Amino acid sequence: MPKVHFPLVVIGAQWGDEGKGKLVDVLAQDADLVVRFNGGNNAGHTVTVGRDIFKLSLLPSGVVQKKHVVIAQGCVVDPQVLLEEIALIKARGLPLKLSLDPRVHVVMPYHKALDRATELWKGKSATGSLHLGIGYCYEDKNNRFGIRMDDLLYPAVFREKLRRNLGLQLRRIRQVFGQKESFDIASISRKYLHYGKQLKQYLEDTSTLIENALQAKTKRVLFEGAHGTLLDPVFGTYPYTVAIHTISGSIFPYVGISPRPVSTLGVVKAYTTRVGNGPFPTELTDATGAAMRTKGGEFGTVSKRPRRCGWLDLPALRTSTRLSGYTALALTKLDVLSGLSTLKVCVAYKTNGKRYSDIPVSAYTYGTCTPVYTQLDGWQQDISACTAYAKLPATAKGYIRYVSRALKTPVAYVSVGPKRSQVITVPAAAQTDL
Repeated sequence: MPKVHFPLVVIGAQWGDEGKGKLVDVLAQDADLVVRFNGGNNAGHTVTVGRDIFKLSLLPSGVVQKKHVVIAQGCVVDPQVLLEEIALIKARGLPLKLSLDPRVHVVMPYHKALDRATELWKGKSATGSLHLGIGYCYEDKNNRFGIRMDDLLYPAVFREKLRRNLGLQLRRIRQVFGQKESFDIASISRKYLHYGKQLKQYLEDTSTLIENALQAKTKRVLFEGAHGTLLDPVFGTYPYTVAIHTISGSIFPYVGISPRPVSTLGVVKAYTTRVGNGPFPTELTDATGAAMRTKGGEFGTVSKRPRRCGWLDLPALRTSTRLSGYTALALTKLDVLSGLSTLKVCVAYKTNGKRYSDIPVSAYTYGTCTPVYTQLDGWQQDISACTAYAKLPATAKGYIRYVSRALKTPVAYVSVGPKRSQVITVPAAAQTDL
């Protein structure tokens, strides 16, 4: 694996589930610090090492490479989930060097209850939340009403905040959403204060840690994003988005570092998937879509829900590229397309007599769009055993070349399976040819 340029941001270029965890795992071997900068445990990532499969949702994927991993303040943490993942890593015999920012906000039981109540109240217009309370935790953060990790170290402060917050949120759940809910405040208090004692050893001002490392140029820093660029709550397909910014530039406020040039690797699945509701012009509801789901193992790491599958969507990727400014791309799950004689790629949308080359601002307009396709030749060979770019079929290389030229961005990596050994580096000469 060649040296990559640090500092490096790795983020999803679609609606999440692109295979970021595997790329971070591979690239982390050249990093000193691996930083998770946004999201909560609603964003799962899977790393396969030999026969071992690590399914994580809070710890950065770099933990499997035995690197110093960081959870920055842009994240929200369910302490129980984090402690379970810490126990998993230790049970596998891996060393753990973790820095957890004290500013990280804590997901509380009433956040999950609000999540459930809201989705029930929305009915058919529900956004497809996993009921993990992530959005409501961010709501409390933005309303300056949240509980942070450092609050768990001060029992009197924590109990007062818990009493205040629980009273308000119970009224919302019961009187606004009409749901019956009750909580044992003493039990919650004991449990979360115990979480604080267990996690105290990991607390560190990660803003200062990362900024000092970047200023001194003594550490190679890899930033790992959750979700995907198209789930950004402002520039994504609102309201079918997540609660936090997912574009590359969000690393600066979420980590607490000054703006500077960074390399950005956009991870792109060779086809398109989406979990939950929201517009999806290239969605396939036929046998081809079902085959993609089965062959690609398209079921949520956290939710276990089947993912919606469809053809590659260039207008969506153009929007993503504009928002996150990818230095290079990693094209994942190329092997899933093996066996298809013809591959379709969406090159534009059309609706009401208009043609769009990227995602329209209005979600309503986007929901009425139909895809304009071009067709490329597929390949029949099983490419999962390919270990070099040169060994890929000519039509597979043609597909990679087409995507690169359409997005005006080099494809630096291609993956043909879930293992580390199935990530192929595209040679520099071939990238230039793309």
